[in-house]
Amino acid sequence: MGDRIKRALFILMRLYRNQAGNTLAIVAAAMLPLAGMVGGALDISRGYLAKTRLQQACDAGVLAGRKVMGSSGVLSDSVRDEVRKYVSFNYPSGYLGSTLATTDINPTLGSNDQIALSLTTAIPTAVMRLFGRNNMSITASCTARNDYSNIDIVLVLDTTGSMACKPERNDSDCSTWAGSRYVTQWVAGLGRDATFVPEEMNSGVNVSRMQGLRTALANLQSQMATIETQFNMTEESKRKRVRWAIVPFSQMVNAGFSQGSAGTTLYSRHSDWFNRTGKYYNSGYIYDNPTHSDTWLANTWDGCVEERRTSNAITLTSGHSIPNNLPNTADDLKFDSTPTDSNTRWTVADPTRASGQYACPKAMRELQQMTATDFNNYFTFNNGFIPNGGTWLDVGLLWAARLLSRDGLWSTENDELYHTYPVSRYVIFMTDGYMSIGSSNYAAYAQEDYWRRVAAAGASKNDNHYARMLMTCTAIKNMDTKIYTISFGAGSTLDSNLINCSSSTNTTNPEFAYKADSSSDLNRVFRDIGENIGSLRLSQ
Repeated sequence: MGDRIKRALFILMRLYRNQAGNTLAIVAAAMLPLAGMVGGALDISRGYLAKTRLQQACDAGVLAGRKVMGSSGVLSDSVRDEVRKYVSFNYPSGYLGSTLATTDINPTLGSNDQIALSLTTAIPTAVMRLFGRNNMSITASCTARNDYSNIDIVLVLDTTGSMACKPERNDSDCSTWAGSRYVTQWVAGLGRDATFVPEEMNSGVNVSRMQGLRTALANLQSQMATIETQFNMTEESKRKRVRWAIVPFSQMVNAGFSQGSAGTTLYSRHSDWFNRTGKYYNSGYIYDNPTHSDTWLANTWDGCVEERRTSNAITLTSGHSIPNNLPNTADDLKFDSTPTDSNTRWTVADPTRASGQYACPKAMRELQQMTATDFNNYFTFNNGFIPNGGTWLDVGLLWAARLLSRDGLWSTENDELYHTYPVSRYVIFMTDGYMSIGSSNYAAYAQEDYWRRVAAAGASKNDNHYARMLMTCTAIKNMDTKIYTISFGAGSTLDSNLINCSSSTNTTNPEFAYKADSSSDLNRVFRDIGENIGSLRLSQ
């Protein structure tokens, strides 16, 4: 043995000292490890592809199964079959030579009704088998949970005159078209004459923004109805719910006739929240506290209100915020305060004594469950969902904040839990324009240029209203509520005010702010929002 070692060392020393002609031998010696490295890289790449495909199949399977399971909490045969179907479709047996039998796909039920799944397969190696490694084991694990909680949605919807235009009209074109078409006629759903812009038609087909909004809303309700169906698959004491509130706005909000869950109006429930009289300006004349009788309130009043006392010191640069940094007189922005005197109550609107262009939208609806029929009927033209008036964006959001406050006037309607489950809250704020405060319109703060309730002489009315809007948006978001904003129509812009109002964290590519140029775009936006609200989640 010693002689052999000596001879081997002698040969190696000669190779070391004289390298002539050694290249072939060196290359030959290197081929084996080189083949190992190349083969290893190839098989690792195949393994990565298989791992990625298996994980995707796992995720798809548990999501599909969790959707079928709904609120039942039962891992039934139909749920298992759905999981297996989706896994097998996304990772067919034989992929890269691997085998995944249906019997190897066995979902389990975890805590909080989560569906869990672990998958294991093996792919044969292409090159590494030369080195004794015949297979590579591939695994994937996934869990899907149902993120459905109770759902409250407040729809804050622009019903101004421009909503009668088709979406393709720009701002100037729409203003010209709509401005010459106002009519006053009987509207059956309102039970009174109303002034509005007839909705734009094309060959007998309604092509208006209002009609596009109706279609998009109906589809959103259909999405939520699917979730409600799943909610209703469990026993009553564990059943979750979907509730809606609707706040149509223009230059006022119809709060007096707001419908509560009992089917009664806000005024009938809380007449002490309203001033039955006030001061009304009419072309240089002041009506000082005229009497509004029960008969007038029952037969003439349309339900719209002037806002509570406020302060014109609130500007974009004043640094005010809700609720703890407000001027003392800004009672309108104190969402949680109960009306107790003439300053803190709302005043019934009286366009017979106040001059200026006037528009009172359909009565808002407070948080409650709604059937598809009730929901869709609310938005029909004949039931009073009509376009009229100017754009006071802050006023609609103001009432949304009041409806959602857990410490305010509707606190008993806003528990954090329902049937032990949390309540997820959303505001969907849709407008086809921008703040457009008329100087003499009879609106929520009466005639702006006369009363100066929001903007002092020389101050920008639009800017001051934007300041209030953004303060209100921040307050709503601080109530643990997500805000989606939508700019609809060719004449509108998804500007910084709408983006900053939304719950978006990325102002360049906002996640909660949308631009919809057409009715089909609006339908897509509402569909996306519905999917975000009612989505399933992967836990890992």
